[in-house]
Amino acid sequence: MTLLQIQRKVKALPRSERLALSAYLRHLSRADSPTNQRSLDAAAGRMARGEKVSRAQLQRLHKSLKAARA
Repeated sequence: MTLLQIQRKVKALPRSERLALSAYLRHLSRADSPTNQRSLDAAAGRMARGEKVSRAQLQRLHKSLKAARA
């Protein structure tokens, strides 16, 4: 498939799918970067030191973010 064919297919997608595709492409563009790796290492270190959230805290955060999006 050529780039032009991909562009045409993407243009035909619903907005929600284009947004999901955009997020996926951003993820791919930075997934292997040294900056992202350092960020993941730092987060893993914080978790190893006990800096975590409970399931209840995570559910409250999710609920508030979901409400803010609506």
